Amino acid sequence: MIKVANLSKHFGDNVVLRQIDLDIKEGETTVIIGPSGTGKSTLLRCLNFLEQPTSATITIDNLVVDASTATKKQITELRK
Repeated sequence: MIKVANLSKHFGDNVVLRQIDLDIKEGETTVIIGPSGTGKSTLLRCLNFLEQPTSATITIDNLVVDASTATKKQITELRK
């Protein structure tokens, strides 16, 4: 299960993602579509902390990570 609450990403004054909420159940297929430049890749990069979200709570299985206080250990566990 992947659950995302209030994911936001800013690059300076430019808001790329604004308070995204996702709830993807185990075995479920989810598609992210949209025109170029709408934040699809940024969303995926934020989910695995290749980009640091400005704010978010990300839950994968039973691991809950708050983007504002995420440690390297939590990020490593999240990626497994």
